[in-house]
Amino acid sequence: MKALFDSIVRTFTPLIVGAVIGWFVTAGITLDPDFEGALTLVVSGAFALVYYVGARLLETYVAPRFGWLLGVARQPIYASLPDASTSTREAYQAALDPHRTAFRNRGAHNE
Repeated sequence: MKALFDSIVRTFTPLIVGAVIGWFVTAGITLDPDFEGALTLVVSGAFALVYYVGARLLETYVAPRFGWLLGVARQPIYASLPDASTSTREAYQAALDPHRTAFRNRGAHNE
């Protein structure tokens, strides 16, 4: 569940930052009201993309602590699946099932 939360935070943080920066950039521009919304959307998307790529590059090549620019300093860790070419179908299907025992935490909401 922590990996899900981390992935959601790391997805929405650049979108929020891009929206705020896009709004500030287009706030002083007076345009046709129909076009102004589209321009804000495009500028926000572009800033979100640049922000995400920049944060990931800093996190990967400079220092992992730059992950905080994405809201959470660590990358989500997902359960690994067995090799499909060497495992049985039952073992592979069991690994895909999030309700199996390996995913359950004692005393947690999914126990």
